Amino acid sequence: MNKLQHIAFIMDGNSTWAKNNNKNSKDGYIAGMNTLIDIALLCEARKIKYATFYAFSTENWLRPKNWLDSFFGTAFEFLNNDAMMQRINHMKLVLIGDINRLDSSLRNKLYDLVEQSKHNTGMLVCLAISYGGRDEIVRACKKITGEITEDAISQNLDTAGLPDPDLIIRTKSAKRMSNFLLWQSAYSELFFADMLWPDFNEQDLDIAIADYNERKRTYGR
Repeated sequence: MNKLQHIAFIMDGNSTWAKNNNKNSKDGYIAGMNTLIDIALLCEARKIKYATFYAFSTENWLRPKNWLDSFFGTAFEFLNNDAMMQRINHMKLVLIGDINRLDSSLRNKLYDLVEQSKHNTGMLVCLAISYGGRDEIVRACKKITGEITEDAISQNLDTAGLPDPDLIIRTKSAKRMSNFLLWQSAYSELFFADMLWPDFNEQDLDIAIADYNERKRTYGR
């Protein structure tokens, strides 16, 4: 059995879920954020130490302004929902991505949550927002002053100090990485769950974990 420490999630399907359920896009974002909280707690209950969630990509910045305003406005409201955030206030939050591109109110709220959680001993939740794997690698290389080596790049990535994901789960129907953790996923196991992210639940998580536990990881050897 492969020891599973770190699961990363590509949370796809919030907008489609809203359309399928005759709801507006904001309802889809909220449903997706609720699922993020639920899945984080389920991972922790299964002794997973790290969970990374792909919340917003560098490519998402190309979407229409009204979409961006709605998404970020909903995210800001959600992060200020004390009852919801209380559910994971024992966990440690870290951020990866070009956070400086975010609106100052949202950016400051995220930084406040990171600061408040830095001494927490629960599972570590890594939120990838304004994140792109290629952008991350470029930014890492720009930080390196000496020889560019694999170790040097790894130590300058946003995820420096975190283990690479053992398992990456993507919901909806697409079977691609979408510029997510390109460096870190070199030997990650992939699992594609054919449902929309707001519908992803405890049973689906356990199916993915069971599938992972049946695999033998050889790391190319």
